[in-house]
Amino acid sequence: MNLTIESLSNEGYHLLCLQGDIDTKTAPALLEALTQLELQSILDLRIDMVSVGFLSSAGLRALVFAKQKMPHEARLILIGANEDIVEVIEKTGLSQAVVVVSSHASI
Repeated sequence: MNLTIESLSNEGYHLLCLQGDIDTKTAPALLEALTQLELQSILDLRIDMVSVGFLSSAGLRALVFAKQKMPHEARLILIGANEDIVEVIEKTGLSQAVVVVSSHASI
């Protein structure tokens, strides 16, 4: 399955809307989209994962890359990730670096 990425800048935060699976074939597209952002100046990066069915280790690496490039006090927020993705994030310890919320209203 392909990965569709929509990138939107809003006042106060940047939003990436993802649709599809994030696996070894599609994670490079996510990494490229993240690389194109000025991560060092983003204090609030929100990634809408409502329409993401699967997140591989390659996708996790892209998220870790983004968090490492952002300022220390910045927030990386994953919105609407399914139970399987949340479980992977928790088991890998990435939940220490990112905020996971169920919906946009939860932010």
